[in-house]
Amino acid sequence: MFCHTMTGKIYSLIHLLIRFSGIADLCRLIFAKNNVSIILYHNPKPEIFEKHLKYLCRRYNLISLAEFSQAICTKDWKSIPSYALIITMDDGWKENYNLLPVIIQFRIRPTIFLTSHIINTERHFWWTTCNIKDIERLKNIPNKQRMNELLEECKYYPEKEYVSDRQALNIPEIKIMKDYVDFGLHTCFHPILTSCSHEEKRNEIMISKITIERILGRVTETFAYPNGDYDQECIEMLKECGIKIARTIDAGWNNKSSDPYKLKVTGVSDDGSISKLMAELTGIPMFFQYLSKGSFNGRKNSRAVKQ
Repeated sequence: MFCHTMTGKIYSLIHLLIRFSGIADLCRLIFAKNNVSIILYHNPKPEIFEKHLKYLCRRYNLISLAEFSQAICTKDWKSIPSYALIITMDDGWKENYNLLPVIIQFRIRPTIFLTSHIINTERHFWWTTCNIKDIERLKNIPNKQRMNELLEECKYYPEKEYVSDRQALNIPEIKIMKDYVDFGLHTCFHPILTSCSHEEKRNEIMISKITIERILGRVTETFAYPNGDYDQECIEMLKECGIKIARTIDAGWNNKSSDPYKLKVTGVSDDGSISKLMAELTGIPMFFQYLSKGSFNGRKNSRAVKQ
């Protein structure tokens, strides 16, 4: 507990150093001015999200992922302003609905990537059902083995319903939000795609697209890789089913030369202070996080798992 507290204080000091030393402003000028920043949330509280937007709207020009998709696919960069920034959210947590008043207030259009077979049910995201210490290990074993362990140890299976304990958005909420929010794909059950067999991978991508498009009544062309893990087989499947753009959690910025299936992010935490937000927008925390794991290019280093 003491070590955890000390680590938190050290990180807070680093965030303050980046903010008040001028590093944050310098990185914004060098990297963000002529590129597109993408930030990633999961389940932020409305009051934190509002504080972040007050800062972001003063320092960046917020655009939608759809606008960027159009620009990168046509190679026409004229519509992209300086300091462009896109807000994305992963999973489709039910609390995302509470962000709608803030979204409307700031006139932004974020993209929420939906886990198609968790939304509109009382099913749970798999990582919320097991011991937090086991999550990383479970991410790095074959998908079938992961599912077997979750069933044996946690009595969890993907279609299990937890009565009166909904975790994800439902269809009425999505239909209200879709006038203000874009929705993309995040697979059916949020597996680690690089741990899946060819058939599992295909089903997770293809079936989620069919399901979400049926709910929305419109074509969906954006995708976010669960846990940021992807490989070339994933990309080929996305192309095959008409996905035009996919977001990773590799660190960095995006421009008209970026691979549309490997869009990068600069991070951002759901509960971050303004100092932490400013630090994360520099990309520095993510680069060092990946560097500590042996990645020297800002890539998350997805690991393929033998089936």
